[in-house]
Amino acid sequence: MHSIPSSVAQALQQRILSGDYPSGGRLPPQRELAETLGVSRASLREALTVLETLGLVDILPSRGVVVRGTQASAERMHRPFATPALGTLSPRQLIELRLVLEPGWTALAAARMHAAGLRHLQWLQQQLAHALERNDLLSAAEADLHFHVLLAQLSGNPGLMAMAGQLEHAIGHSLRLPFARNGADDHPAHEHDAIVQAVAAGDAVASAEAMRAHLLSAARRSGIDLSAPPATPEPMQHEPVSFRLASIS
Repeated sequence: MHSIPSSVAQALQQRILSGDYPSGGRLPPQRELAETLGVSRASLREALTVLETLGLVDILPSRGVVVRGTQASAERMHRPFATPALGTLSPRQLIELRLVLEPGWTALAAARMHAAGLRHLQWLQQQLAHALERNDLLSAAEADLHFHVLLAQLSGNPGLMAMAGQLEHAIGHSLRLPFARNGADDHPAHEHDAIVQAVAAGDAVASAEAMRAHLLSAARRSGIDLSAPPATPEPMQHEPVSFRLASIS
């Protein structure tokens, strides 16, 4: 079931893509729009933030919300992500973290897969494919997120499940970046198919490799060049963790 902000974003997306709100035009004032949709202004603001991430609108201070089409600006593509446990991460830092975590939890999911979990994973992949066919970027991004989080849950490891929960909002934001940059046409759904096939076969190694390939492809589609050093040093957001070694006598 969609949350209220998600349902609002869905409704506004449909109006934008259908031309009811043309490119270059402004949406009605937020108070008026919230009353029309029958939602709170807080829910509307959250929905507009999702649409901004997808590149459908620009939220401009003192100028309102402007419809811009399906391409996100370079500035928005590189905004940092806030996470509850890890502070602020750049898009590059987040994809690097995902490359460490997700192949591992996908391998565990493959080794511990059961019939109900596999059916759920396949269903999410079908939802993603159907959303892409409809050019429904919001539903596609949501199905994509649930696919990745479900694999963590199916790993059976409480620590990885908790980590996925802590990162869920940031991962969801990052998954929308390729859609914002390229639209639905450039999403390689076959990469998810490769993950599902490897997981269904119980092949932990192939599952991890398929997930890693998928994440590297997502980084490229998001404009993140992992082969190059960061343009500027990326400072730590927290004090470094200190360790005390017990003496051995």
